[in-house]
Amino acid sequence: MDTLKPEVVADKVFELMEQFNHYVFAHPDILDELPERAVLVLLDPQDEAFNRANIELAHSSRYPEDVPLVYVQMKRQVRVVQQIEWTPSIVPAPLAA
Repeated sequence: MDTLKPEVVADKVFELMEQFNHYVFAHPDILDELPERAVLVLLDPQDEAFNRANIELAHSSRYPEDVPLVYVQMKRQVRVVQQIEWTPSIVPAPLAA
């Protein structure tokens, strides 16, 4: 099993968070699906190595007990040639969690 370097995971988290923020700006109603004070764990259905590393990072980080982890699967969708849009969906905890 390949272990991703921390900077690779961080870069991907940054990319996915940026795309999630773009989505929220256009579709603010998705925030109604999130509990207050949640920690978002972003997942890419096309990148299992990243998902494992990001889930491990989320579980090894310290958060107050009342702060839930919310898993957000970011699905890449190509709408028009040269334009890529990511669509998030809240998902249950992955089996590896």
